[in-house]
Parts: sequence; C-alpha cells; structure tokens
Amino acid sequence: MDQFVSSAGCEGKLLLLDCRSLDYREVSMGGENASSSDAPVLVITNSNVKHDLGDGEYPVRVRQCKEATDILTKMNPSIQSLRDATMKDVEAAAKSAGLEGVLLQRARHVVSENERTVKTADALEKGDWETVGKLMNASHTSMRDDYEVSCEEIDVLVNLAQTFGDGVFGSRLTGGGFGGCTVTLVKKDSAQQLIEYLKTQYEANTGTKCVCFETAAASGAKAIDL
Repeated sequence: MDQFVSSAGCEGKLLLLDCRSLDYREVSMGGENASSSDAPVLVITNSNVKHDLGDGEYPVRVRQCKEATDILTKMNPSIQSLRDATMKDVEAAAKSAGLEGVLLQRARHVVSENERTVKTADALEKGDWETVGKLMNASHTSMRDDYEVSCEEIDVLVNLAQTFGDGVFGSRLTGGGFGGCTVTLVKKDSAQQLIEYLKTQYEANTGTKCVCFETAAASGAKAIDL
C-alpha cells in the first residue's frame, strides 16, 4: 500500500485501494466541498516506539487469518479469503463451524475493518466528519482488541486524542502496528493546540517524546523534466 500511494497519490485526495485487483478510486475529503475552510486536517503522531512488526507477530497474524479463512471456506466455498466474507458469515461460522477464540477475533477484525474502510470513504466524500471519526475510533478498538497489533504507547496517544475534546473527530493507529504512528482527524483551527497537548501529555504518561505534524494528501512521485 505504501508503494502504491507513493506513486498514485493525488493532491487533496485519499485513495481507496482494492488490494486484490489493484483498482482504486480517488476520495475527496468533502466531495464538492473539498476546498471548504471547514474541512478538517490530519495530524500524524510518531510514538517513537520502533516499528518492528512485533518481533515476528506479523507472520502469526497471516497464519491465523489463513486458518480462519479455511473454516469459513468449509462453510461457504465462495469465501476464498477474509475479504470475501461478511460479518454475517463470521457470526454464522462462530455459531456452527467452530470459528472461535483468537481465530474468531482475527476474522472479526479483518471483515469489520473492510466494511469500515468502504463506509469511511463514503463518509469522507459527504463531508460527514462525525461518522468518519466514529469509524476511526472503532477501527482502533478493533486493532487493539481483536487483531492485537497496538501497544501501550500507541493506546496512550489514541486515548489522549480521542478525549482531547471539541475539535477532534477520531484517532487510530496507522500502519502495521506494534508501534509507529497514529492518525487523528481534527478541525484545522484545533490542530496546533492538539499537537502541543499530545507532546506534553504523551511525555508525561510514557517518559518518551513524540513527534507530531499536520499533513494533507499530496501528489505521488512522478518524473520531472529538467
């Protein structure tokens, strides 16, 4: 995904990427009102926890998702990956096909996250920031509890942002997990205050300094004629 957006990125737009077909569509924040001064901005916060993908936990997640998929496939042969399943499929497999424990958690996260991603794209285009924020918060909860790829420091940052008060719509872990960064959707006129708050409170809570910056979608890499 990083390589894709680095080449296909478009100024002022996010990308909704289908990782199976590699089809994508550009998503404007606010649609026709994308240039509105009311549009929020994104604040990225680096926890300064090294992004080592959990010392081998990444392949464990891959294996667990494959095992969960195998259970779902036996129930419904049309399900060839978790991407093909719905939450109703997951619930049915939990009731009658033996999908349980950590495999149920992993399947529930992946399937619900796919649904949240599509809903978020639609809400972004409508400028429905409240819904986007709720979906971001739900995403972090799912990554923390069902996929278990967050960590204490990231949870501190997310909680600080989510409880900041007026101006913040939502916050979540971004990237592969086990450290790294958070992304927060916030009103532009509250962004700098949020940044200072995160820096102060994160260090007070963890003893570690974080790095924050406001950002916006930009064009991807391209050839330049000199």
